[in-house]
Amino acid sequence: MRDLIRWVVTRKENTKNAARNRLQMALMRDRMDLSPDIINALKIDLLAVMSQYLVVGDEFQEFGIRRLDESVFLVSNIRVKELPRANAN
Repeated sequence: MRDLIRWVVTRKENTKNAARNRLQMALMRDRMDLSPDIINALKIDLLAVMSQYLVVGDEFQEFGIRRLDESVFLVSNIRVKELPRANAN
């Protein structure tokens, strides 16, 4: 009888933890959804920073936020027109 009670109590704790984890993941995903204005500002800033170091094209070929399981990735492709040459000493 004690084993049955332990099993029921343990199962409730596992279910509670699983529900808590699912809720945390749902909240994280909601927070990661970015508005188009923020995405556009991010694109402009990235292009400006990359232009300081490389000769780049004017437009991104691809730009977006991707999710895979619990990870979030920034994916961007932009044409590099020219690489600066290193100064030879």
